[in-house]
Amino acid sequence: MYTPLDGKQATMGKITEECIRKVKEATDIVELINKYVQLKRAGTAWKGCCPFHAEKTPSFSVNTSRQSFKCFGCGVGGDAIKFIMMYENLDYPEAIRKLADISSIPIVEEQDNPQERRRQKLRGKIIEINNLAADYYHRLLCRSPQAAHVREYLKQREIGIDIAKAWQLGWAPVSSDGLQHLAAQKNIAEPLLKEAYLLGTSQSGRTYTIFRDRLMFPIRNMRGETVGFSGRIMQVDQDPRKYVNTAETAAFHKSDLLFGLYQARTHIPKNADTAILCEGQIDVIACHEKAGLRHTVAPLGTAFTEEHVHLLRKCGTRRIILCLDGDAAGIKASEKDFRILAAAGMEVYQAALPPGEDPDSLIRRDGADALRTLVEQARPFLEVRLAYEQENTPTDSNARAALAHRMIDLLLCISDPIARDVATADMASRLHIGLEELRTAVSSGAKKAERMKTGRRPAPAADPEETAYRQAPVEIARPLTVHRSIMALCELALCNDRAQELIIDRIEELMEPMRTLPGGSILQSILEASPPPGDEEAWAAFLGTLPAGHALALRDIPVRHIELSRPEHHIQEACAAIARVTLEMQRDAIRARLQDPSVPPDEKLELSRQIVEINRMLIE
Repeated sequence: MYTPLDGKQATMGKITEECIRKVKEATDIVELINKYVQLKRAGTAWKGCCPFHAEKTPSFSVNTSRQSFKCFGCGVGGDAIKFIMMYENLDYPEAIRKLADISSIPIVEEQDNPQERRRQKLRGKIIEINNLAADYYHRLLCRSPQAAHVREYLKQREIGIDIAKAWQLGWAPVSSDGLQHLAAQKNIAEPLLKEAYLLGTSQSGRTYTIFRDRLMFPIRNMRGETVGFSGRIMQVDQDPRKYVNTAETAAFHKSDLLFGLYQARTHIPKNADTAILCEGQIDVIACHEKAGLRHTVAPLGTAFTEEHVHLLRKCGTRRIILCLDGDAAGIKASEKDFRILAAAGMEVYQAALPPGEDPDSLIRRDGADALRTLVEQARPFLEVRLAYEQENTPTDSNARAALAHRMIDLLLCISDPIARDVATADMASRLHIGLEELRTAVSSGAKKAERMKTGRRPAPAADPEETAYRQAPVEIARPLTVHRSIMALCELALCNDRAQELIIDRIEELMEPMRTLPGGSILQSILEASPPPGDEEAWAAFLGTLPAGHALALRDIPVRHIELSRPEHHIQEACAAIARVTLEMQRDAIRARLQDPSVPPDEKLELSRQIVEINRMLIE
């Protein structure tokens, strides 16, 4: 499913077609896929088990001559870029950058923004420094006599050398001399170590190390880049902060990162699009390595955010199992996470850990099977929360009424109206309240919340006599104007599975037309939601998410799956038409600019050159 670029990505310029061509030419698809899937030669092709669905008999084929892959079991296929997008859960530009990194090809962007170029250069240097530091810290943990107490701590947590290597755990010493000496050997200046938040400067001007005697967890983004660190204190009396994370840098944004997501990203789709959410790094590692629950992640000591939901959605997540500490604080944290997740349309479940236990401690006390069982038996969050509340609420009528209001408040967090109504019916049964009464209370609460959100006040009661002869004017929704080329792509995306997939593959070149052409926002909505062609229920649900004008613009598109003999040809024609229209609009805008007498001569010369270039492109 296509995911729109976030704000930071959107500031990057568009990667040039020449750069994309070089990346494709430098990538051998067999060599690439063989890093992820064990392939065996079968005639002129290579075969293996598909990484995108469970199978025992290989149906996944890679064609060297065409530089493409195809699974004859689940139907997925494409080129090297498509494989990386699907396997790594990256969007198109991120996949290009990932392949460029593998082939050591520098990324070239069309819009040369000096400020952005400097930021990207600094970001690259910070990641290089982080890789160097991660390797240094890891070697110290494994070999240094001074790290014996850290190794003993890990031993007590039943984390052996193999797990430490898999997660590149490390130890940061008290002194910064070793890291500074290593950086100097690599011609890395001290100011860059400070930009990476590995060194700091005191008020007196003294340089010191940020991470002192800490167990180090490298933090990786979705591309596997080491963007920062989280360090756990080894001596409590040395620093009151149990964990210290890298501060905001050009590469590290704590609210945009989840620990373990890089490792979990390919396992979430294999576990019914489910992710497990824990509280800490040790818990995540224990779930992955001891219990085999490799779809587990955790925030970096910060509150769960909408940005975190966005990351999980990129991995195809639709269901979350909260696996937080089973104490009062854990239950309170669960509610905060539920409110954000439910508002984003996620299904939220709760694994009922015993009070005082976290995933790691439960595994060490009762074994991995105990945790796996609790995860398998996870129940809807509201059901678990209500049971907890009922155990801790007096039985008098006032207390029960207060409990009902608390649960209504949580029901209002569920954004999906169908899911909310199902949960309301279940809640009414468990609270022994009339269903219609509870539905009325929830509906009233939803309307009140909407008024508070928009700042509207309830309309005054109408005068019945006045209403009899005077009606307020009703604004009639009108269909949004949609350019014919945009509408052609909308119809293709909604009527044929393969066509929808091909359009999403070309999303990078469609970003500008969707922004400028009439109705482009409708096409973007379709690509974001990707409603299955021919599915009437999915179609109705999708239309319900659109503004009235957008929905009316699509009213004439048939709700059925249409077979296309050459979908690639149809997509190419539509995209070519859109590209032509976009170029013509750019040319018209430039011509209008040329008519402005205030435009200086040198700018007019450049504008004239641009018109010539656009005319050349239109002729080609």
